[in-house]
This record gives sequence, C-alpha cells and structure tokens, in this order.
Amino acid sequence: MISNFDLLSCRRDNETLIAWVVEVELFGGNFMRSMLLLGALLFIPLAAVAQVSEATYPKVDTFLGEKLGVTEIEDAIALVASLSAKIRAEYIAGGARRDAHPKAHGCVKAEVQFDDALPERLAHGVFKSNARYAAVIRFSNGSPDAAGDDKKGDTRGMAIKLFGVGGEKLLSDPGAGNVHDFILISSPSFFVNDAHGYTDFFERVNSGELSRLFKIPFILGWQGTKNAYNMLSQTIANPLHSTYFSVTPYQLGLGDDRHPVKYSARPCSAISEDVPEDAGKNFLRHAMQDSLNKGAACMQFMVQSPTTKMSVEDVITPWDEAQAPFVRVAKITIPAQVFDTAKQNEACENLSYNPWRALPAHRPLGTINRMRRVVYEAISELRHGMNGAE
Repeated sequence: MISNFDLLSCRRDNETLIAWVVEVELFGGNFMRSMLLLGALLFIPLAAVAQVSEATYPKVDTFLGEKLGVTEIEDAIALVASLSAKIRAEYIAGGARRDAHPKAHGCVKAEVQFDDALPERLAHGVFKSNARYAAVIRFSNGSPDAAGDDKKGDTRGMAIKLFGVGGEKLLSDPGAGNVHDFILISSPSFFVNDAHGYTDFFERVNSGELSRLFKIPFILGWQGTKNAYNMLSQTIANPLHSTYFSVTPYQLGLGDDRHPVKYSARPCSAISEDVPEDAGKNFLRHAMQDSLNKGAACMQFMVQSPTTKMSVEDVITPWDEAQAPFVRVAKITIPAQVFDTAKQNEACENLSYNPWRALPAHRPLGTINRMRRVVYEAISELRHGMNGAE
C-alpha cells in the first residue's frame, strides 16, 4: 500500500493533470467546483479518483425506477473532495475519524438468525430460511463531532456486518471477502433527494460560514428542512432499545423477480425509558454496557416490501406503512459481553461499513445510495491510509 505522503507527493508532481483541471474547469466552468475537483486530485487516494467516472459510477436500474441526476457524477466527485479536505484539516495522521458517525458507542458481537419458512417473495440473497450469521454491529452518533455529547439531539446509527456470506459482492471488503453490510439510522426519512442538494448541503455545513448556512433551508425545502430538524432533535436512552431504518431502498431478488424494499431493526419488545438527568456525555456507551452486563439484547430485522409502485429516488417521504407494513425476517441476538475494552474499541474504529458490500440480490438503489458507493469507499481509504491501518 502506498502511504498518504507518497500519494500526496505523486499528486504534486503531476503538473500535467493539475494543469488540465485548471484549463478545462477553472476557465470553462464553476470556480468553486473547479477548486473542489482540484482538491480531489490533491487530497484523496488515487483509487478513489479513478473510480469516480461515468464508466465506473453505479448504473441506474430503470426497471426499478432509478434515474441518474444530470450533475450526479460531478456532484459525487465534489463531495468526495470536500469531505476529504475536511478530514485532512481536522485530523492528524494516526487519528483520522469518519466524516459522519465518527463517535461509536461500541461495536458488539451478535448473531442474526433468519426465521423459518420465509415468504417466497422475501427469500433472496442472505434472506434464507433458518440461515444463521455471526455479526458485528456498530452503534453511533451521526454528528461529525467525534467528542460530542450524547445528551444532545442527533441521529443515531446502527451498522451491521454479517460474516460467512459466500458469493461475489458488489463491492469487496479488503479485510474480509465473506461479509455483507447493512446501514441503518434512527429516522425513517432523509432530508434531501438529489445529488446536487446533497453535496451543496455538506459543503455549506463544512464551511462554517453563517452566510452559507442561512441558505440551507432554501436548498432543502420545507419538508427536507423539517426532516433535518427532526433527525437532529432525537434523544435516546439506550442504542439497544431504539428503532432504526435503512431510509434508502434496496433491490431484493434478481432478474424479473427483483423489487425494491427497505429495512428496519427494532427491539423485540418495546422499552420506554428516559434519558437520565445526570447522564454524562458518553452515557449511551455506558447504557449499552450496563445492559449487556445484565444479559442479552434482542432485536428484530424487518423488511418493507411494497406490492404497489413506490419511489426509489424519494427518500424525503417514507413509504406508507399502511400499504407496505414492515414484516420480520430475522432475530438479532446480542449476547451478554464486555465490549468496552481498548482492544475492541481499536478494532471497532478500524472497521468500515458500506451498503454496497452486498450480494447482487441486495443492490442499493437511488441517488443517495449511488453517491454512498463512491463517498464511503473514498473516505474509508483516506481514513485507513492516514491511520496506517489495513
């Protein structure tokens, strides 16, 4: 593996490539976008730059209703550049964190057991009757502040990595070829649908400039702004007792039988609890550890499978559960364990999750997922490279 220092040196020596960007983009297009493209060449791994192109960008599935945005690929390149520059500015080598969900409450070992006699419509890919997988689940805060206070409102994350999943994946995991990832958050809806708005939002937030931040509601619109407010206002008492959603849709099945679905994970039994008045800034980690000191935790993995056409590009509006209810397909058991150790926390930090590390029968759908394919991989490579982790 080439070190980040070597990668950076290679870019600075590549005067021809930089000159091409300046000539073609700076004098023929948007100045700010040109600077972000130049930043991409200077600051992100070469593999990531190479993969963001029309030839390698995820293709749309028109059969399932996908539509490629006019500037989507360009926006994806710009977002990679913006987030990469942010990480390099905020972290030193050896201490780089994720751009989103950098604060983990812990990574826990789990077992995912699929139910008996799954309906034929749902029995595809890893969804096999009685199939059992070992897993590692990472619970997190969504805020980019790795030292944030758990008492503050925020979107929480639940990322599931299944092990022992054979077959070729849409995106391989450099650490293990037999894994399959699911990405969930504690909100059934997102705040933006299109690639340009997605990129523009993060560029404005990362700038920290009030004049640019004030324009965000106009970019997101009324419903997007309302969703963002709701997402950032959530407080929870224990990550093990919360409900999570994929928000974005996924293909289920192959060929003419394929159809879009969404995922959810929720406690096996509802638990009502309040945030303790004396809660510290890391109380969610402690709440998880206290629960698992006492015994196992149980969650259900659910699938929402509409029988009528619902949009795969609109993630602002949740699918109507009256028309397409979530149904259980698996039980997640998190056994009693001690996860809050230096060794396990280090391993947790080195893990990466990507919804494209999946069997073709679970292909991610929609604009946000297509951009995730590019952004997640690039940021993971940058973070691991800065930290010297494989």
